[in-house]
Amino acid sequence: MNRTGTIPRTLVQTQIQSRFNPLKNLTADQLTNYLDEFRTGNLRNLALVMDGIEERDDTLASVVPKAKAAVARHSWEILTVATKGAAQVAEALRQKQALETFYNNLRATSALDADELGSVSLLIRQMMDAKGKRYAVHNLVWERKPDGYGVTAHFAPLWFFENTTGRLRFIRQSFGYTGEDMEPGAWLVTKGAGVMIACTVAWMYKHLPLRDWLIYCSRHGMPGIEGVTDAQPDSTEWNALVTAVEDAASNFKWVRNRSNEIKIIDFAAHTTLPYQPLVERMDRAMAALWRGADLSTMSAGEGEGSGASLQSGEADIIEADDCAWISDTLNLKLDRLLLDYTFGEDAPSLAYFKLLVPERKDTAGDLSVDEFALRAGHPISQAQFAERYNRPMPKEDDQELLALPSPAALPSPEGEGQGEGDLPAKPEDEEEGEEDDTAANEAPAFLQALAADLQPFRERLAAILRIDDPAIFRARLSALLQEIEQIKRDITADPAAATALEKEIAAALVQGFTTKQPPA
Repeated sequence: MNRTGTIPRTLVQTQIQSRFNPLKNLTADQLTNYLDEFRTGNLRNLALVMDGIEERDDTLASVVPKAKAAVARHSWEILTVATKGAAQVAEALRQKQALETFYNNLRATSALDADELGSVSLLIRQMMDAKGKRYAVHNLVWERKPDGYGVTAHFAPLWFFENTTGRLRFIRQSFGYTGEDMEPGAWLVTKGAGVMIACTVAWMYKHLPLRDWLIYCSRHGMPGIEGVTDAQPDSTEWNALVTAVEDAASNFKWVRNRSNEIKIIDFAAHTTLPYQPLVERMDRAMAALWRGADLSTMSAGEGEGSGASLQSGEADIIEADDCAWISDTLNLKLDRLLLDYTFGEDAPSLAYFKLLVPERKDTAGDLSVDEFALRAGHPISQAQFAERYNRPMPKEDDQELLALPSPAALPSPEGEGQGEGDLPAKPEDEEEGEEDDTAANEAPAFLQALAADLQPFRERLAAILRIDDPAIFRARLSALLQEIEQIKRDITADPAAATALEKEIAAALVQGFTTKQPPA
C-alpha cells in the first residue's frame, strides 16, 4: 500500500507566507466572537489566537511544553489481552510483533515545518495539542514495507479544518470555510479537553491590566515638573523658565533665578495598585488549567507554601489520565488500522499500545502497614515482600544469610531471656543503686507498669537495628521515634515519670546502636 499526502503543498506554502500576528489589536469583543465561532464549528480564528497565545505568553510558554513532555517522556510497550488456546496465543504474539515493528518504524513530522522530525515521542507531544486546542490532527501517509507497514504522521494545524457538521472536515482551499470529508485511514484525529479555550479568556484578563500597568509606569514612573513665575507669558523671563522646565524634565539640570519656582508633581498612586494581583491570578489560573495546580514558585511567592505539594498530587493524577487518554486514542484509531491492513478487518484485537506510567510508591507507608499486620498476627508472603520492596529472594547456595530475630530471641517485658541483639535496660558498666535522684528512684515501678505497653516498641527497635538497607533503616527508625514522642506527650502530666521514661529510652537507643551486630 502506498498513500500520498492529502495536504497540498500550495496550501502549506500559502499559510506560511501569509502568517500574521493574531494577537495584535485583539479586543475582548473580537475574542468573544471567535469563541462563539469556535462553538459553531468555524475553528480558524480562535485556533490562530490559541496558537499565538501559547507561543507568546510567558507562563504558557513554560507550562505547556512541560505538560506535553510529562506524557511523551514515558516509555511504551505492546501488551496482549488474555487469550485462550494455543491458536489465540499465537495470533496475539503475531499482532504484538506487528505492532512493535510498526511503532518502532513510525515517523512524525509537521505539515508546516518539515524539519521537525521524530518518532513516537514526538507523535505523542503533537497529540497532546488536543489537550489545549480540543483537536489535534495528523495526516497519515502509509507505506508497505517488507516487514509490515510503516506510516509518517504529518501534524496539521487546526485552522486547516472546520466542524460545522459534527465531524472534522479538511479545508483544501486557502482561507476557505467549507471542508470536505476526510478519507478513512488517512487521518488520525485526537479529541481532548481544550483547556486553551479558557486560557484565552484568562490571557485577555491578564493582557488588559498588564497593558494598563505598563502605561501607568510610562506615564507616572517619573514625576511631573511645574514651573511657577510672576513673569508675563512670552516675556524673556517666562521663556527662560519654560526652557528650564524642559531641561528639568529631560536632563535634570537647569539654572533659575530666585523669583522663579519649579515644583515636582507626583501622579503616582500611594496605595497598592490592582494590576499585579490580577496578572498573577491569571497566571496561576492558566498554570492550573494545564498542570492541575499553580506552579510552586507562584504559591511560594504568595507565602502560601502549598503550591509544591498540591502540584505534586494533582499533576500525577492528570499525567496518568493523559497517558491513558493517549493510549486509548492510539488503540482505537491507529492500532486498529494496522491490524485491519495486516490481519484483516475481522481480526480480533489481541495486542495493543500502552504508555507505561510508573507506580508512585510510598515505601514508608507500606512499611508501617506491614509492621501493623505482623503485630496483629497477619502473615506476609516472602515473595510479595520481595516484590514490593525490590528485595530479591536469596538463592539456596547463598552462604551469608541475614534474618530477623525469632520471637523467642526478642526481649521480654521483664528483661528475661535476653538473647543476642536484645536491648538491655541499663548499660553494662552501670552498678545497681548508683542513681539517687528522685525521678530515677521512681523509674522502676513506673517502667514495670508500662512494660507490657512498651514491649512492641522494644521488639520493633530490635528488628530495626538488624536492617542493612540504609533507606529502610532510616524510615522505620524515624516512624518509631515519632510514636515514642507521642507517648512522651501523652504522659507529660507526670513530670517524674516522663523524665524517667526519656532517660530509659535514650539509654536503650545508645546501647542498641553501640551493640548492633549481625547474628551469627
